[in-house]
Amino acid sequence: MPSSRQSGFTLIELMITVVVVAVLAAIAIPSYGDYLTRSRRNDARISLAQSAQWLERFRAENRGTYTNAALQPGTEVSPVSGRAMYDITVAVGGGGTTYLLTATPRGGSPMAGDLCGIYTLGNDGRRTAGGNSTGEVFDRCWNR
Repeated sequence: MPSSRQSGFTLIELMITVVVVAVLAAIAIPSYGDYLTRSRRNDARISLAQSAQWLERFRAENRGTYTNAALQPGTEVSPVSGRAMYDITVAVGGGGTTYLLTATPRGGSPMAGDLCGIYTLGNDGRRTAGGNSTGEVFDRCWNR
């Protein structure tokens, strides 16, 4: 005798599935966005450190001066694929004895309105983020 039972999902089962997916998305999407922001900040910090190492090599090869040191044209911080988020610049001062590296968020990029704003790194190791050299913003931007 054939069964008269229908196969498929009930409306309640479907609604429970939709609610579970919505809750997971509400948790996962902001977490992923935070991950991307932290990753982009980390790219900027790494690029500043690499540029500082290059400048120190330049000074060692040029009799202890940063005079005429310049980063490669168009130095920027880019993810492995995609568009650049920061531009890196160097300003040499003090008669060639000091430098200040700056990572500036590109306008129109997701980092343009970031809390950390502009990162700086000096030849003496001084660092800033968003204009701060101490405090919660500095700690969040440089240490996380």
